[in-house]
Amino acid sequence: MKNLTIETRTARETRLVGEVLGRNAQGGQVLALHGDLGAGKTTFVQGLAAGMGVQVRVTSPTFVLVNDYNAGHKMHLVHVDTYRLGNSTGDVLDDAATFGMDDFLDDPAAVVAIEWAERVAPLLPVDHLSVSLAVVEGSPDGRILCLHAGGPQSESLLMALAEHVAASKKLAPDQQAST
Repeated sequence: MKNLTIETRTARETRLVGEVLGRNAQGGQVLALHGDLGAGKTTFVQGLAAGMGVQVRVTSPTFVLVNDYNAGHKMHLVHVDTYRLGNSTGDVLDDAATFGMDDFLDDPAAVVAIEWAERVAPLLPVDHLSVSLAVVEGSPDGRILCLHAGGPQSESLLMALAEHVAASKKLAPDQQAST
């Protein structure tokens, strides 16, 4: 499975999608997050962190650029926000190098979630999970999440999410995310 689209109705459901991915993520996984301001990228990462076992409050790294959270089990979540990096592609990539983006991406114990990932696209590994979030028109808390797997590790993660969604529909279709 390479693609999956999920519609959520609440911030809680958007977090749940991230949480399911977090429970199934392995070190070395990169999630490239896309979406306008307010689309729910940080909400999604909060769920990812909860699923990984992060025990502290997860906040947007907009002004600090990177937050690194211990997730236990010899893993950590690296939450990166590239929104405030440079103005040109070269500047963005230079700025990313100053805080060690390559090191995070090469860390086999890290799950890396990058907001505004399109800004650092040349640095992303081929095998990453792309997550695009968009507000559902007429629904302030509704979101459409379009997920695309770029390789086998990401496909495995996407399959785990698809299985969860399918099982949830059978158990409680009015309370879970839908495809």
